[in-house]
Amino acid sequence: MKRLILVLSLVTLVLLGAEAKKPSVLYLVGDEVVASMTAPEDLNDSSAVGWGQVLGDCLPGVEIVNRAYAGATTRAMLTDGQWADIMTNVPKKAFMMINLGHHEYDETDPRIYSTLEEFENNLLQMIAEAQKKRVKVILITPTTKRFFYDSSYYPRHGAYAEGVRRVAQQQKLPLVDLEAATRARVEDAGESASAVFFAGGDAVLLNDTGARMAAKIVAETVKELKIKGL
Repeated sequence: MKRLILVLSLVTLVLLGAEAKKPSVLYLVGDEVVASMTAPEDLNDSSAVGWGQVLGDCLPGVEIVNRAYAGATTRAMLTDGQWADIMTNVPKKAFMMINLGHHEYDETDPRIYSTLEEFENNLLQMIAEAQKKRVKVILITPTTKRFFYDSSYYPRHGAYAEGVRRVAQQQKLPLVDLEAATRARVEDAGESASAVFFAGGDAVLLNDTGARMAAKIVAETVKELKIKGL
């Protein structure tokens, strides 16, 4: 009888422990290609959809907090209070995906522009501050832009995508090379057919098809990297 009571007690403890276990928390830091751009009830063929708003379908059981917003860059986030607010609210031991680099090169806007060196230094600052809170950082290169000239594809991120790769290697951080993966799909599809991934013929904004393609790449890479907790 005592043995039965002990077994039942152990089973109860296991069940209570399973119920008490909280899901992993994943913060998304990025621009409009990641952000929640269009409410599900308002979606149509030309709607912009961020891959972050559909990532939950690919990572079930993970609590996703999408802090991406249109026009975000490392400089903008560090100066407009967005990054400070994220650091205030992100819980310890959370995961964080940083996916920036779309707008950094825009010299016409000093609010968002960063040289390549500044961009990398900004990333290093963000990583260091996140790691102080024991946040596990995953870096992601920006999705490719749909840019063809005379039917030939031209990648548009250049040094900034490479900067993300370099920082990931230096800091020994997990890297999702979304730029390379999406570039391959857009280039293989060609100028006309690749429009299926973008909102209303846009060169940057993804539609639902493109967002789900990118989210799947992110989730599959996370699994390949065997990131415990995701």
